[in-house]
Amino acid sequence: MEYIKLGLNQSSDVNEQMIAVIEEKIGCHLPESYYELMRFNNEPEPEVCEFNYGDHTTCVSEFFRFTDDENYEYGVLAYRPYIIGLTKQFVPIGRDPGDFLICFDRKQDFAVVLID
Repeated sequence: MEYIKLGLNQSSDVNEQMIAVIEEKIGCHLPESYYELMRFNNEPEPEVCEFNYGDHTTCVSEFFRFTDDENYEYGVLAYRPYIIGLTKQFVPIGRDPGDFLICFDRKQDFAVVLID
């Protein structure tokens, strides 16, 4: 993927050790395409990133920072399902401009879903 076309600059300190720590804390391995993006930029705010859901279209306003720092307010670990009241089925990774959570759905082969 050419992330520069999405308006992203390369800026990441993600390594395999960090991935392993985060996977242990969220309880699953996430799609490799997500890790690829986080290795490029671990707090991306793409300028262009639309996707369809049902009859609607939205975009990613920001991905949560991929960090193993549990105290980082907008980090992926701060949005673990049990902390924010979701079931373990969903793994929040970002939000859209309407403040809906963008999540991976573990029960649907990590399909991307929106949660209000």
